Amino acid sequence: MSTERRPALDAHQLSKRWGIGLETAKRTLKCTTQKGVRTVLHPSLSRRFRTNDRQLRYRRLPVDLYSDTLISSLKSQRQNKYAQVYAARNGWARVFPMKAKSEAHETLSLLFARDGVPSTMIVDGAKEEVQGQFQKKCREAGCHLKQTEPYTPQSNAAEGCIRELKKDFGRDMVKSKAPKCLWDHCLERRALIRSNTALDIYELHGEVPETMMSGQTSDISQFCELGWYEWVKFYDTAISFPDDKVQLGRYLGPSIDVGPAMTAKILKANGEVVHRSTYRPLTHDELHQPEELKARDAFDASVQEKLGPPMNPKDLVEEDIETPHYDLYEDDSGEVHHCSVDAEENVTPESVDQYLNAEVLLPRDGKMLTGKVVRRKRDIDGNLKGTEHRNPILDTRTYEVEFPDGDVAEYAANVIAENMWAQCDLGGNQHLLMDSIVDYKTDGHAVPFSDRFIEVKGKRHLRKTTKGWHLCVQWKDGTTSWQRLADLKESYPVEVAEYAVAQGIDHEPAFAWWVPYTLRKRNRIIAAVNKRYHKRTHKFGIRIPKTVAEAQQIDKENDNTLWMDALAKEMANVRVAFKILEDDETIPPGYQEITGHIIWDVKMEDFRRKARYVADGHKTEAPATLTYAGVVSRESVRIALTLAALNDLEVKSSDIQNAFLTAPCTEKVWTVLGPEFGDGF
Repeated sequence: MSTERRPALDAHQLSKRWGIGLETAKRTLKCTTQKGVRTVLHPSLSRRFRTNDRQLRYRRLPVDLYSDTLISSLKSQRQNKYAQVYAARNGWARVFPMKAKSEAHETLSLLFARDGVPSTMIVDGAKEEVQGQFQKKCREAGCHLKQTEPYTPQSNAAEGCIRELKKDFGRDMVKSKAPKCLWDHCLERRALIRSNTALDIYELHGEVPETMMSGQTSDISQFCELGWYEWVKFYDTAISFPDDKVQLGRYLGPSIDVGPAMTAKILKANGEVVHRSTYRPLTHDELHQPEELKARDAFDASVQEKLGPPMNPKDLVEEDIETPHYDLYEDDSGEVHHCSVDAEENVTPESVDQYLNAEVLLPRDGKMLTGKVVRRKRDIDGNLKGTEHRNPILDTRTYEVEFPDGDVAEYAANVIAENMWAQCDLGGNQHLLMDSIVDYKTDGHAVPFSDRFIEVKGKRHLRKTTKGWHLCVQWKDGTTSWQRLADLKESYPVEVAEYAVAQGIDHEPAFAWWVPYTLRKRNRIIAAVNKRYHKRTHKFGIRIPKTVAEAQQIDKENDNTLWMDALAKEMANVRVAFKILEDDETIPPGYQEITGHIIWDVKMEDFRRKARYVADGHKTEAPATLTYAGVVSRESVRIALTLAALNDLEVKSSDIQNAFLTAPCTEKVWTVLGPEFGDGF
């Protein structure tokens, strides 16, 4: 066991194995140590590795801990149905799987023995956490047990920790195609990684949570050697002669309280999990040898037969698990039920409030973090605080804003409006700054490696494409989302190129044609590129739908009808321009098909929702004689305003609603009415 500081581990390897961004990996290596470095001189594993055990000592933790119970819909391979999560506000976390909720007090004993005793343990009102052995053990250890107010999950920081762990867990399980029943192993490993990662949290001051909790430089030797569910070869002493003792396996994370310090949990082909300290990753030759490929395929088939099918993206139906992914604009032909503009219903102040559910950057603890406006603030009698005013400066309403870590803070309406305007351009578009790239995936439409070349005039050239590739980006405001490679390549070319090299995907057709050039010219590109990414999913912090179905879903989530009311108003005005044919009527000759879609918008002056039905004119043939609509020149408008100012005249403006509908259409076109027209058609 070598004690030299990480001679073989660099930021690229750590980024790939942990699934974190390259810059995050660099910061992590800077503020951690790796005393246990193993050097494999020969892959035969004929000799056992040396062991280096250290006893775990009880200590007092310097922060308060929060605890909550995670419930799984599927029993794990170890028959676990629950997991007790302990978390601190600085990002530190531990996960202890359980077969029943009644075992919560046993996890508390493990926490005290392995990590230490906090001064205060904050839990919700669950009986297994506030009564019986759990309460007794806290009292005996000198740990004050504190209960949050009922029906206030945002008061428990463990709720936010569980949400982030689920997102990381979902990406790990889908990417590795691991069986669903291994969820408890994956969550345990993810909690340890989160505790040893240099998160962008103010309280950490550039350190990792484990260092802040222990007071010593965090040692990541146990966690950084391999990635989740990675292939390994291990020495199995249970194998008898003449069979080979070096067996194929899958890495499931470090073993805690079992064997030497560098012992790992390894999955065998028969579905059994063993603890071994003598193991290694596959060599480059082993990864590409046909015999080894067949052995790995047989291994996966055997594991799937024993443990069940792997996890796929469709299993991640919960919003907390799936990393947000926003599609491009497209029409959806799903059935939609519209609300009438004139429908009589009980209208509450919240149902017509333009600020509710807006996502906006707000000052908090000396940083700007993205928060979601969740509700109006009420007094002790249940009355809404403050009154609305057309002038935002005079608006006295108060709102509760929830941040990603679960904290809820109180902000005035004028503060929210000021930040919504200040963080957007004149069009209401918000620009984001990237922190790091943490994951990648393809949607099944990516160009395969075998088709990376195209032939032009007898010469082969690399195909210029980014189709089918998406990158998971962590932004400076703490949020994560999936973005198209085509978009990120324009805003962050150097960062994307470095990430592709670190992950070993720079040979793929989507990267091979531009990554080498970008890295050679990186200094010039860094100086010239505008490192701002146009956020296409929100406007003034308000989520913009792409389809009618998504607009209906947003209204359902926000418990209002703002988007559907805007759509109903627009379609009531444009329907007069359409001649509806009966089912037995045929399309007149000489007409060409044209499609249309809805453009969704948020008005700047009052954040009012707006819907516009537009035709896809670029998909039709141009008319024989092109005509252009006359518009007033900018100079004419300036002259008119100047004359009005010089003569102290009042300027009034008017608008003819849907004026274009009153003019006859010179083009002969027909279309199929979409869901925006309602069920009546």
